Amino acid sequence: MNIIHCIHSPHIGGIERLVIELAIAQKAAGMEVSIMLDCFEGQYYDYFLAQDIPLLKSGIKGGYDCNLSTYRTLKHTFNRFDIVHLHNFSALRSKAAKDSTARVVQTMHGLSKGIRKENKIKYVIRESLNKHFLNKVDAFVANSRHTLNQAKEHYGLENSVTKVVLNGIRIMDNDFKAKDKNNTEFIIGLVSRFTHRKRIDRLIKAFNLFLKKGGNGHCILVGDGAAYDAVKTQIKSLELESNITLAGYSNDVDKYYKQFDVLVHPSDNEGFGLIAVEAYFHGLPVLVFKDSGGLVEVVEPLEPENIVHTEMELANRLLFYAKHKTKFAENAIKRINYAKANFGIERMEREYYEIYKGLLLGLER
Repeated sequence: MNIIHCIHSPHIGGIERLVIELAIAQKAAGMEVSIMLDCFEGQYYDYFLAQDIPLLKSGIKGGYDCNLSTYRTLKHTFNRFDIVHLHNFSALRSKAAKDSTARVVQTMHGLSKGIRKENKIKYVIRESLNKHFLNKVDAFVANSRHTLNQAKEHYGLENSVTKVVLNGIRIMDNDFKAKDKNNTEFIIGLVSRFTHRKRIDRLIKAFNLFLKKGGNGHCILVGDGAAYDAVKTQIKSLELESNITLAGYSNDVDKYYKQFDVLVHPSDNEGFGLIAVEAYFHGLPVLVFKDSGGLVEVVEPLEPENIVHTEMELANRLLFYAKHKTKFAENAIKRINYAKANFGIERMEREYYEIYKGLLLGLER
């Protein structure tokens, strides 16, 4: 089975990390795997190269590229593969994939509808093209029930084969050891891209309430991005500079997970949220908001009490964990086992394999 995954770039992000880990797992399972990028610039590029997985360049210059020569080249390239697996949208790429001899799988990692201001005419054109081509793929896959429900509402998909495949990550050997929490500062952690969609402002407000209610602890925010300055300004306006550390982007987030007592993921309308799974692999409780979309599907089966509606509720959950640090180890192993049982990359690879196989054998209708 010969597969090509198509993404925009090797920039840091959940989709990019997920695709490369999936490709590695598929290669280990004996499949022929390639990755197509629109550009080679990004923090993950060297990591991509190190995996010995062929990298191809699409030639696509932007979201509205309609170059006929590029289309022909893409179609010719896709004819060499059994499966073209698309992970973001380009009308040119979708058209070339549809017209090739390959079967086309589209994974929706979350909808961007309404999360940023943009030209209305461009939005209507893009979404109309998106709807047209999404209804032409051989299989439409969503990374959560939340994403699938949104996609059906927005794009229809009445006649499409639709599936849900929850995200997975590579399971590393975990040498978890219970720490003595009695004599350590209570640490609240966040690992995220700094974008407005991630709603880091909600965590900062809740942490401020936590301190005002008598809580004692420190907050470490790991990440960088377009909203960094806004986050920094909010911290300064609340006079929390000594209580919150802006750690910036890090290639080694494991060292931060080992410091955290809890991880907060304050975003809304999240497609899935691999960070929550990573935190569970480190035995950490994960606190999310009820409107966080796919994140709720990760947290609810294990610890529904950690799903909050308001910043005040989040502050109260933080107070609870600050007062019960010694109970950390009691549920840590349970969280690790839950993550291993449900969110390993091998499980994800097998589920996609069954989809691919069904398409190639003509079983999917």
